[in-house]
Amino acid sequence: MKVIKSISKVLLAILTGLFMFLIFSHSTTTIHAASASASAVDTSANVMAKYDGITNWKLQTGTPPNQIGMIPMGGKVALGYTFGAARNANGKVVAGDTTITLTSTNSTAQIGEHTTAQTINNSKINVFLINDGMYYGILHQGDSSYIGPGGYPERAADTSIDFALINGKQESYFYQDMNVLANLLPFGSAPKNSKLFYTGTDANNRPVYKLAGYYSKQSVYVQIVLRPDPSGAPIVWRELYVYNPNGQAQYQTFYGEDTGLNPTNLATDAVDNVPMHAIGDGKGLYLESGSNYNPASKLFITNDVDGGFKDFMGRTLTNPGNWGVKGRSGSGNASPITNPSLPWSSFPDDTQNGDTNAAAGSDLLLLSNGYKVVDADNQQDSAYTLRWPQTTSTPGTVEKFVSKIGATISGYAIPTMKLSYKNVTHPNGANQVNDKLHFDIYVKNDGFDTKWVIQRVLDTMPQGLTIDSSTSISTINGNSIDYNPNTVIDVGEATILSFDARIDNTAPYNLDKNGNLTNKAFITGNNLGQSDTLTLNDSVLIPVEIPKFKYRFNEQLRNETTDPNGAFSNRVTAQKDDIIDYKVNFISNGSSIVNNASFYNAFKDTDGLELVPNSVSWNSSIFNDMYFPMGALKNNQTYTVTFKAKVTGISKHASPNSATLIYSLDGSNTQSRMDVEEPAIVDIQDAPQTTAITEVPSKIDFGSVNTAGLERLLKNVSTTGNLRVTHAADTPFQVSVSYDNNGDYPIADNGNNLVQDDGNTLLFNQAKPDATELWKPLNPIPTPISSVGFSGSYKNLDLTEYVGKNKWKLRIPANSKAGQYTGQITWSIEDTPTG
Repeated sequence: MKVIKSISKVLLAILTGLFMFLIFSHSTTTIHAASASASAVDTSANVMAKYDGITNWKLQTGTPPNQIGMIPMGGKVALGYTFGAARNANGKVVAGDTTITLTSTNSTAQIGEHTTAQTINNSKINVFLINDGMYYGILHQGDSSYIGPGGYPERAADTSIDFALINGKQESYFYQDMNVLANLLPFGSAPKNSKLFYTGTDANNRPVYKLAGYYSKQSVYVQIVLRPDPSGAPIVWRELYVYNPNGQAQYQTFYGEDTGLNPTNLATDAVDNVPMHAIGDGKGLYLESGSNYNPASKLFITNDVDGGFKDFMGRTLTNPGNWGVKGRSGSGNASPITNPSLPWSSFPDDTQNGDTNAAAGSDLLLLSNGYKVVDADNQQDSAYTLRWPQTTSTPGTVEKFVSKIGATISGYAIPTMKLSYKNVTHPNGANQVNDKLHFDIYVKNDGFDTKWVIQRVLDTMPQGLTIDSSTSISTINGNSIDYNPNTVIDVGEATILSFDARIDNTAPYNLDKNGNLTNKAFITGNNLGQSDTLTLNDSVLIPVEIPKFKYRFNEQLRNETTDPNGAFSNRVTAQKDDIIDYKVNFISNGSSIVNNASFYNAFKDTDGLELVPNSVSWNSSIFNDMYFPMGALKNNQTYTVTFKAKVTGISKHASPNSATLIYSLDGSNTQSRMDVEEPAIVDIQDAPQTTAITEVPSKIDFGSVNTAGLERLLKNVSTTGNLRVTHAADTPFQVSVSYDNNGDYPIADNGNNLVQDDGNTLLFNQAKPDATELWKPLNPIPTPISSVGFSGSYKNLDLTEYVGKNKWKLRIPANSKAGQYTGQITWSIEDTPTG
């Protein structure tokens, strides 16, 4: 038996901490421009800005220097991007090339013993690796193409054609005749300038750059945009936007680049001779420098983006410089290869689509007959060509052409991700409320000699989507996917993380101006064995059809015991015997009418909650249960049902409650069911782990009396203070009181006991199941305050009613002396046997 004693006048203050858990296709526009003046180019660039998505473009005036964007990859490695040169004479990455807006020129350069190549200077796209601050080239750079004394920054990437708009078959078109940069007209009062340079930032506050000008061969305006991949992966998008202000333009877009995987890129005659392979499925190609370079590197080109290229071809930088030719077969003296090729062609046959259909991993510089693809010097000086379908643009249209380039150094991944979804409920129809959506997060490692580890998957649903409780991966923090799969992805491998969600009835209230929900997912990971981390993200737009029956149905609650005037919310914390206020609101504002409805709700035995009798209120009526008819409900009117519940649970658990509406619509007798948008949750806490008397009365007052030589028996006139106890276990217990007239604190005045014989001094009216009185004389042995005792788990159980006014009697002997008598009684709480 456990006994806990407390002396009156002593208040045992039990301090508790309060912990709060917060669960917590192209479009067109018509704007005319008449000339290639600076203002016309600027205006046209602004027109195209509606399509590139950048909202803060800033024109850099005069002959502005270039700027460098960097995408971190981990450690001291990053991917850089700019227009023009990006290094000094010592190979350190620097910005400051002031040639990028100058008119581009066309010339030739000797790149081998027998091979010459045409070159284009000024404004060239330059993507490169940064290794501990040093320039690591992945594209061939011209002689002395650095910034500073003795340098020729205009020669950056000089042997690459970048974008070309081809309309014919002559090989020269790829350079001076139809090359975009080489045919931008000078404008305004700066005859040396043929381009405008803009800077801005994307939605993730990363730098983006743009060159814009007037392309004379087709009488169109163009802009070339460099932007980092929105996901955060070390990938750069090279974009060409073509705006046709009037007339009609017809062309086929090409992109050509002379690659050069070179850690220093300072040698002007370097030929990389590196393997080149197909990614597979027509997605693009990649190159790996291998052990000949330290550190080794990888470069890849892909088209998995809106506006991506259709065809591609790996080739050698051969003479003649026709970028539609693959190279020579086995010998520098051989004739140019004609099959495969990638020429200008409105309707190419199978021999004219380059390497688009090559199988994954295929060596693109090795022919099926076993011969190598070489240039005039028998070298495999790698390059590649990209091609889009022929375009016919009408006045006022903007066309978009994009290729993605990524690169890495050995030991670092290029993780990429893609978020997608499909409608399981209506696979071929519009997304509707209550439809189930299946989401896939595709993660791939395109790195080099490394493994990438997924540390965290995070996808917090937007308002309007609710995670399916049966989804295959863990959910925490309410309506979020958030967990660590610890998945290791090898180079070239991928994994898919999947979950399901439902379009809930709040979706129509949370659509953007175009009628979409946006779901955004984040993937965080690191290179195996390294401390670096990289977070990627991707998002999808989910158009939702607005239903005729558009409604809100929510349930909220508050803890009346701890916060009686507090705000209603979806989650509260409570303990046994707390009273919870519930409020359920329903409103419809679509075109359909609820002609017959019934409200239903219930608490299960396992909930740890019980309905407070006669607490259910609706429409000025009181009910004793939570099932009743509501009849027809008008649109645009809020209907509210309130009720109360008492917490009976003693073990820690979350207790959700969801109200239900059974209804029919628009005169139909077909009944449907809806549940509230999300359950109202009571987080029931464990019963207190201590058993104690937490408060005792400070005074029992019997008033005053004149004995007149007669013995009296007085009832108390008042009791000041409360009797409260805490009992941990859900078991029987007893609270008792005792008094020792011979002890240390008898009822006395200045040492003179009120009662000096052996008779009773103090009596207590013990509570019984019936209304009769049962007076018990108090002595040192504890006397229960209730004949039947108590049972259950309680915190601060108030027992004051047992010890209040008229519950005590005090004997006043006839020979009592006048005085002010005080003393103390002892309270105790003890567990009592069961059975």
